Amino acid sequence: MKKVYVVLAATVLMGLILLTGCRNPEVEGVVINMQQGLYEKAYDLAKDAVVKYPEDPEAWYLLGELHGRFQKYQEMNEAFNKSLALSDKYKSEIEQLRLKHFAENYNDALKNYYNPAREAEDLAKRKELFEKAAEKFLFAHRAMPSRIEPLTPMSVSFLESGDTAQAEKYILQAVEMNPANDTLMVAVGDFYFKIYKLQNAKNMYEKALAVNPENVDAMLALGEIYTREKNWDKALEFFPQAMQRQPDNPAIPNNIAIILYNNEKYEEAIPYLLKTIELEPSNQNAYEVLSLCYMQSAQKYTDKFAETEDTQYRDQALATYQKALSFLEDATTRFPDSTLLWNNLGVTYAQLGMKDKAEEAFERQKQLEEM
Repeated sequence: MKKVYVVLAATVLMGLILLTGCRNPEVEGVVINMQQGLYEKAYDLAKDAVVKYPEDPEAWYLLGELHGRFQKYQEMNEAFNKSLALSDKYKSEIEQLRLKHFAENYNDALKNYYNPAREAEDLAKRKELFEKAAEKFLFAHRAMPSRIEPLTPMSVSFLESGDTAQAEKYILQAVEMNPANDTLMVAVGDFYFKIYKLQNAKNMYEKALAVNPENVDAMLALGEIYTREKNWDKALEFFPQAMQRQPDNPAIPNNIAIILYNNEKYEEAIPYLLKTIELEPSNQNAYEVLSLCYMQSAQKYTDKFAETEDTQYRDQALATYQKALSFLEDATTRFPDSTLLWNNLGVTYAQLGMKDKAEEAFERQKQLEEM
């Protein structure tokens, strides 16, 4: 029996040697400490193991896993890549760990910081949440640099927390990774617009249109930039294109009308303002600008009549006041507190010889101004 025992013991020992013999002792120490939850000790051993055994793919894999546990994601990927360069034995585990760290940080950023930050009313709290969101998005990005999802919200988070340089860095990286995404390019243009880099914004909107000539958001944005620059001709290249594609958007004819009004093209502005009102009957500003267009158009004809004594100009002035009359009577009913509309209605009544009504309209204007 004793001899049999010795043989069995030798067999067990040989089995243990076979099971552990292919793993270096330092690497074995890493595994044992990780199993016991002693991650800091395992971390130190793993760093030593890759120095001593630089050709051991398991050592690099374990070091990468421990880097990830301590949120050192760039170092994690460097270690994983070295492991994969030596062998694909741990490829599946590496992919799963990368995805795990990406998902945990990305979801945490969105749910707990980014979305609440966008709804926060307190400015200090809002900035604090965006700072934390930026950190978590950055962790997700570092865990899986090939994923584009974190880049745009991360850029927004950096921008809202005051780090414009980081915001610009990652928003441009998003475009570089997805050069055919015109929607993303518009988002980048909006980013530049927000930080007052109008030329950069313009370039990005133009790139979006080069990728997708039907991108209405890019057209509208370019129209707005050129309007700000008072480059009216360029603005009027883009707004009408956008209007063709979004005929039910009241902002577009309104923008065109404002440009025409600012260029004293009052009669040309009238149909665009009528369209704006048709689409957005509650737009008081459109009603008031339209009333001014009627007044200015009529005055131009009156001035021409005074210069030439050509009665066709007088008739055109009266016809314009006649068009304005029904419009202004309706407008003052819709917006009874607008002093401008009452004034223009009074002028219209007076020009059409309706003295009593003119006095009533001017009196109403005076009452409103004194309130």
